[in-house]
Amino acid sequence: MSLKTQIRLGVFIMLGLLLSLGSYVLVTIHRLETEAPSVQQTNALAAQRAVYLFLLISTLLGIVLMVRLPRLVTRPLTRLTADVERVAAPGPVTRVAVTRNNEVGHVAAAVNRVLRQAEDERRATLAELITQRNRTDSLVRGLDEGLLLIDQHGLIVLANPVACLLLGQPAKALLDQPAAEVARHNEMLREWLRTLDAPAASPTPTDQSEASRPAGPVFMVRPHGENLHYQLTVSEVTELNEELQKAVPAGHVFCLRDVSAFKNLDQVKSEFLATISHELKTPLASINLSLMLLQDERLTAERRQEIAGGIRSETQRLLGMVGQLIEISRLDAGKEIRLNLAPVPLPEVVRYATDIVRAQLTDKDLRLAVHLAEPLPCAQADVEKTTWVLINLLSNAIRYSPHGAALTIRVVPWGEMVQLSVEDQGPGIAKEYHQRIFQRFGGVLGPAGQQRGSSGLGLSISREFITAQGGQLWVESQPGAGSCFTFTLPAAG
Repeated sequence: MSLKTQIRLGVFIMLGLLLSLGSYVLVTIHRLETEAPSVQQTNALAAQRAVYLFLLISTLLGIVLMVRLPRLVTRPLTRLTADVERVAAPGPVTRVAVTRNNEVGHVAAAVNRVLRQAEDERRATLAELITQRNRTDSLVRGLDEGLLLIDQHGLIVLANPVACLLLGQPAKALLDQPAAEVARHNEMLREWLRTLDAPAASPTPTDQSEASRPAGPVFMVRPHGENLHYQLTVSEVTELNEELQKAVPAGHVFCLRDVSAFKNLDQVKSEFLATISHELKTPLASINLSLMLLQDERLTAERRQEIAGGIRSETQRLLGMVGQLIEISRLDAGKEIRLNLAPVPLPEVVRYATDIVRAQLTDKDLRLAVHLAEPLPCAQADVEKTTWVLINLLSNAIRYSPHGAALTIRVVPWGEMVQLSVEDQGPGIAKEYHQRIFQRFGGVLGPAGQQRGSSGLGLSISREFITAQGGQLWVESQPGAGSCFTFTLPAAG
């Protein structure tokens, strides 16, 4: 029975009793008026008793209805309120009990539907938050930069694996720990925190955007036995204070960027400048000495020719180094390699290149063997740059070959390409350096661990020249077994 029906039934019973009492009173009065006087006294007493009885019953029923009807309304609402409060409170209860199929039961069922929808939305929101947290966590963990977050209370709330590696402590030993307490036993973190006390440099008008990330000091660490350089930048974290309606400090983010590549590049460039200075100084000193000897009138004509030949050789060496610097500057400037492609007979290229390095071969008493396949198609190439590459490969082979060793030049067809290789009997190159030697400023360590004396540009420029012509340049070598540098060019026609 619904609550509305129960209330209507109670009111209907109350009205029925009142109407019955009124009707009885009216009927009794009518009978008293029509009956004889002898009977009126008896019926009057009976009517009086009946009226009193009806009044008593009506009063009792009214009291019962007055007490019962509010309970019919308030008791289900009270139970519903208690159930809703239990659901809202922390605990396992997630539904409101539906005891009867009345209006309150309908309200409880509606509340359950709302709770079910809210639970579904909460689960979807929680799943999305977990997904976003996992993405952020994966992003932070995958960074090659160190990240350390310290909140406004000085507690470490975030430390990614790189930061833990630099600090030499696991994340469990850092998270939720006071940074000052950890810094007492960690020199690296103490250096990081010291940057917070350093006076901040006033930013210029051109670097306002970088004012929040001032460049900090560079720290060197050796986590795996190699020197790594990290530059520290500190950013302040702020949050909006609703009461003050302004941003207030909420901590600091310590970001450590790996600048090892830049440090290594600076070191390589410094070594390159030192090598170039040495390479330039040696031929210039030789030319200067040769010019002084030429001023001696006692020298014979034959001796003067020898000295002039030496000056010419050293001058060509200087021109080669200057040409490398010019080419590398053009490539760094983004200029394309200018090519004049045409059918090139490689035997002529080999003949010209060997004539250029003939003096160097004679100085070291090297034996040069040239093997040209027959028939040999022409190469579709730039004759000037191809010759330059071959001369560079021969010069390197001569430089690293022992006295009296043999050199071999081979030119053979190779499918739709033509292959040219230069073999020597030098110290060889370890496999880990096979790609590095073709990089700019790349070098190979000698047997004693020193950098071999070269500019580190010749092979890099050579590979770019060959690649621009549609070919490839590579090396096959092992320590102690010599080296074989090979490049290919498209065959003409």
